[in-house]
Amino acid sequence: MIHNFEKLRQKLDESIETTGLSSEKTKKISIRYNELVNNYYEKEQQYHKGNFMYRKYLESIKNLKKITRDFMKFPTIKEWNHYAKENNLLNTESLKYISGCTWHDLRNKIL
Repeated sequence: MIHNFEKLRQKLDESIETTGLSSEKTKKISIRYNELVNNYYEKEQQYHKGNFMYRKYLESIKNLKKITRDFMKFPTIKEWNHYAKENNLLNTESLKYISGCTWHDLRNKIL
């Protein structure tokens, strides 16, 4: 199953690179990725502490806090997605999905 996650993640990265983050193709792949995660894990255990996605979420939030402190400003969606791609972290859509927050709400929590 991890292979499927990685394969779909590669497709998502390629789509972002070639068609952009807000393209229909990228959105469809992102939705498929989230569905794959949901189908693999039971809803109540979807993001338990030992889970790969949960660890990536925590790592991404930690980095988001760090760059907010370092640059004294919360990154835009475009800035974060570029940084996340370069550092193998979760993009804004994944962070919003897992946290259940909008990007604006995440910003408020981190600031």
